[in-house]
Amino acid sequence: MFSTVRWATFALAVLLLIISPYLPSGVPGLLVVIAAFSIWFKTREQWLPLSLGVIGLLGLIGILPIFVLCASILIVATKELVFSLTGGRAIEYALSLIGGLLIMTFVMNYLGVQSWLSAVVGATVCVLLHSILGTQKNSNAIELIAVAMAMLLIEDLEFEAAFPLVGTAVVIAFGFSYFAYRLKTADIPGLFSAALVGVILIVFAGIFWFLIMLAFFILGAMATRYQMDYKKTLHVEEEKGGVRGYINVFANGLVSVFAAIGYGVTQHPIFIAVYLGSVATAAADTVAGEIGVCSGKPVLITTFKPVPEGTNGGVSFVGELAGLFGAVFVSTSAVLLGVADFSIFIAAVLGGFVGTNLDSLIGELYENKKMWGNAGTNFLATLGGGIVTAFIWGIITFFSG
Repeated sequence: MFSTVRWATFALAVLLLIISPYLPSGVPGLLVVIAAFSIWFKTREQWLPLSLGVIGLLGLIGILPIFVLCASILIVATKELVFSLTGGRAIEYALSLIGGLLIMTFVMNYLGVQSWLSAVVGATVCVLLHSILGTQKNSNAIELIAVAMAMLLIEDLEFEAAFPLVGTAVVIAFGFSYFAYRLKTADIPGLFSAALVGVILIVFAGIFWFLIMLAFFILGAMATRYQMDYKKTLHVEEEKGGVRGYINVFANGLVSVFAAIGYGVTQHPIFIAVYLGSVATAAADTVAGEIGVCSGKPVLITTFKPVPEGTNGGVSFVGELAGLFGAVFVSTSAVLLGVADFSIFIAAVLGGFVGTNLDSLIGELYENKKMWGNAGTNFLATLGGGIVTAFIWGIITFFSG
């Protein structure tokens, strides 16, 4: 049920929204801090008042705009209201997102701001975190802080994104993500994380960047299903039958997101190289792992001694060829879509191939020693692949004049 504390929080946000245009700067934040202390002393809840106090303090000192302050509270409160009324059905995720966006439309109209991208990111982050955290005791506090910080980041970029562009990005990104969910290639957290990545790619860099990422996911899904029965006999198949979750999405896509934002803000082609190199690495690594594991005994990348199939750091000749194909596939799609020229194509193929072997090397040196998991290895590999691609592209550009 929607608790008294959450009703009080919802009422606070509505009151702040109504009176904020008539208050001096910083006063709304002060009111949130006072309300947080009041809730702290009058209830047994601790985490939610603490998070309210944090964002209220940020509003008081002028870091958090009044729009973000009101919006973050209303988004989380709306999500809680929807989930308390729907009885735990899957449709609640869509209703929470829609409810959050409708509330944001009202807030923007009332305050006279146009921050559609910030609103979409905030609402999506809230529902994504709920799909991950569920009903954990501190979930609302984490959601509130995360939504406020995500919206603040978008606001600070001062990137102009009109409603038609953001609306189109939402329809396309969520449409493809829902399709992936229905095909059981993504779970609910994977759906929302992939949609968030897609929205950012489309808004900051364009639809073709999203299509390049989509090409990687399609290729990866096909490679994952390659000889699945045989992989099961070796016990090396992907967990959950290859269904992608939020960790997989962010591990392979976080570098790409930052590259897209960098390109959108600066329009510098080096970010195209970083983006394509990171996606080529992710594609090469996925294809190399899924195809290579079915090609016989691999050898360890550091010693070249035979190791069992599925061993982190294991490589094979067929796997290397498959990885090279994955890098070429993604890089070719970028050229055909007009995103990359021939110099970036060459750099991305080489960078993606280096990146997938970097993944194997990191997996052997660190993941096998339990220093971190596969997600950390994938992130570092895509980062390395992006940097190597940018470096190679810089050399090609320098010597070509």
